[in-house]
Amino acid sequence: MIMLINIIFLVLILRLSFEKRIIESVLKKDWPVLLAVQHILFWVIFTFVNVYFYISFVAFPDSIYCIIIALMSNAAIYYISFNKLVPEFYITRNYAQYILYTILIFVVFSLTRILIEPGLTGGQPAKIEQGLLFIFIYTSHGICILVSSLLGISKHKFMIEHDLVLLESIKKEADMNLLKSKVNPHFLLNTLNNIYAIGDNINELQSQSVLNLSQLLQYTIYETDHKRISISKELQMIRALTGLYQLKHGHLLDISFGFTDQDWMDEVEIPPAVFLTLYENALKHSAIGNDPLAWIKVDIAMEKDKLLFSVRNSISGLGEVNVHYEYKGIGLTLIRQLMNIEMGPDHYALQTDPINDTYCATLTLKL
Repeated sequence: MIMLINIIFLVLILRLSFEKRIIESVLKKDWPVLLAVQHILFWVIFTFVNVYFYISFVAFPDSIYCIIIALMSNAAIYYISFNKLVPEFYITRNYAQYILYTILIFVVFSLTRILIEPGLTGGQPAKIEQGLLFIFIYTSHGICILVSSLLGISKHKFMIEHDLVLLESIKKEADMNLLKSKVNPHFLLNTLNNIYAIGDNINELQSQSVLNLSQLLQYTIYETDHKRISISKELQMIRALTGLYQLKHGHLLDISFGFTDQDWMDEVEIPPAVFLTLYENALKHSAIGNDPLAWIKVDIAMEKDKLLFSVRNSISGLGEVNVHYEYKGIGLTLIRQLMNIEMGPDHYALQTDPINDTYCATLTLKL
């Protein structure tokens, strides 16, 4: 009867912890504190039930040994389930493995206890029936698995909710900055297009420069609104940015592209500004145009179901040098955030490695 009352009490606590209003209030504060409170509350009640049970049926000092064995076994089950089984199998939707390993730890620990405890529970003042002892063992193990699993799932839910709130804040800030940046470019874009339309009155270099700048502005204003754009468009913008640099420095810059246009580049899509930002970082860190020894090498290749994009550049002793046409990318941190949201952390890898006087940024996409 006491066991049943405590089980109902624990289930009621868990039910309240999933109440929407409680979750919302926790998200505004500190959700790890709630999880810690739930762990502590569970173990206080669970320890009390075990101590009461064994003291009632088992003589001293055997009751102490039984309590220690019970708490150690249940603690092992609890934290294996919470820290290992739930995050590695349940959250990743490997339900078959989750069930298999849950049954395995239940059987192993239950078998261990039913082989040890009957020899300790046969003394006075009261003799406990083996059937009741086995039911208590199985029930306590089942409760530990159930509670630890529910708390592990709720922890994952809290983490997702917390990340969504954070991403929503980042998105609002980015949207505001984007709106501010579009006011003058709209007017400038239309003006540049009008100038290019009368290109007979200006020399070829000026005309090409205006076209490249116009393409970059059009990309910034319109293409970045899309969740995905074709790789060919992204590479077109890299070439446009390169054209501006080359025109400014008399086509003397050591910038090379180790690929040719292919049909699949029009079909495969990626989040906008990802490749362009990696390329802009190379322009900045190599100080190309200011350092006569600076160089940049861009490669892209398709290998089965993987797309590899790499940018290698020299590392200049001059440090980062801002130039007139520098395109402001979204940054490596935001690239990772964007890729995590749009493609998932398991579908891409971004490596940035400085090796001696060379810097290499490689983005691998699983298609």
